[in-house]
Amino acid sequence: MSEILVQIREQSIEAMHEGDIKALYTLVETYHEELTEEMEQGLYNNILELALELLTNALETQSTLSLDDEQQRYTLRALYEYAISHYSSERFEEAKALFEVLEGMGENENFCEAMAIHAAASQSQINIDRFLDQYCEAIEKLDDFYINAFKKEARELLEKYKESKAENASAKDSK
Repeated sequence: MSEILVQIREQSIEAMHEGDIKALYTLVETYHEELTEEMEQGLYNNILELALELLTNALETQSTLSLDDEQQRYTLRALYEYAISHYSSERFEEAKALFEVLEGMGENENFCEAMAIHAAASQSQINIDRFLDQYCEAIEKLDDFYINAFKKEARELLEKYKESKAENASAKDSK
C-alpha cells in the first residue's frame, strides 16, 4: 500500500474515532484521484455510519440539527445524500421516510421546506429526472448541498402533500 493510502487510512481512523464527518468528506474530496473505488466507498460508509449515529443521538435527545454548526451541517449533508441515493434508485418509500426525518430534524425553515418538497415528490413517485426538470429551478451553481430552488409546480405539489398528510392524520385520529 502506498504511503498516501496509509496516511488516508490513518486519517480516516482518527476521524471516525473523533466523530468528524467533515474530515472524512475532506479526505474523499482531497484524495479522490488516489482512492480506489473500494476505499472511497469505505469512506462514504464511515460518513453514513457517523451521520446515522448523530441522527440517533439527536432523536434520543429530541434536538434538531443546525446548518450553522459544521458537524451538524455535514450530518445533514450525509443523510441528504443517502436519501437522494434512495430517490435516484426509485426506492420512493425509503426516500420519502428519510426526507421526512430530515424535514423534522432541521432547524432551518428553508431546509425543512425543501425536504418536504422532496418527500412530496417521493410520495408521488416522481422520478429524479422529472423532479429536476419540472419542479426545480435550474441554477448555474448550487449554493448548498441540497436542492433548494423550486418552481411554482413544486409549491403546488407540496400543498397536495400537506393535504394528504392532514387527511391521513385525521383518519388515524378517527379510528
